[in-house]
Amino acid sequence: MEIKTGYVKRPGFNARSLLAVAVVVGTVTGGNLLLHRGDPPLGYTRYEGRGFSIVYSELMVLRESDLSGYGSPTDASGTMQASVQHDGLEQFGVIWLKPEGMPSNMDRTPENALDYTFAFIAMSGTQISERGELRTTTRNGHDLVYQTFGVPTSGFTIPGIVGSFYCEESDRFLMLYLVYVPDVNNPEAVSPEMEQMWFGYLESLVCH
Repeated sequence: MEIKTGYVKRPGFNARSLLAVAVVVGTVTGGNLLLHRGDPPLGYTRYEGRGFSIVYSELMVLRESDLSGYGSPTDASGTMQASVQHDGLEQFGVIWLKPEGMPSNMDRTPENALDYTFAFIAMSGTQISERGELRTTTRNGHDLVYQTFGVPTSGFTIPGIVGSFYCEESDRFLMLYLVYVPDVNNPEAVSPEMEQMWFGYLESLVCH
């Protein structure tokens, strides 16, 4: 997938090329999500399906694909991503993967699910650099690992953060990512808001 924006080439955040780097907004952020178990706050909507739900801004454009980036998602694997265009860069997405879709010689862990997804990126020709140290947290009783990363493109590196956990309820690994650049004139600057924003999306992510 390739989207013309006028100043940045956008690969897709899926198995073909994990990150769909879009030119997007800095004013509506995951860190601003008002989180409720009932209806989403005014101006937000909820994606629901494939064993999870997540809240996102109605200004965002939603896209789904299979892990190749060309076809339709399946119950076993796929991606959803949401972005909105403005003068910054913000895009989040969720990848789902059934454990049986991983190689038989690979332990079914959140860490390996993340490595397996990054391996698809390398095969697609999209380079991921600067993978940060794995950190751990919990999400509604699920153990979760997460790390920062970079996507080299057009002479600079776009920063992002991604996490992985296993949802027993739906028997899937879920991987939530966010790429965020508040100022396109300084695209490599890592915003201190990025991790807070990612946790905002994580708080709205519910598996079932």
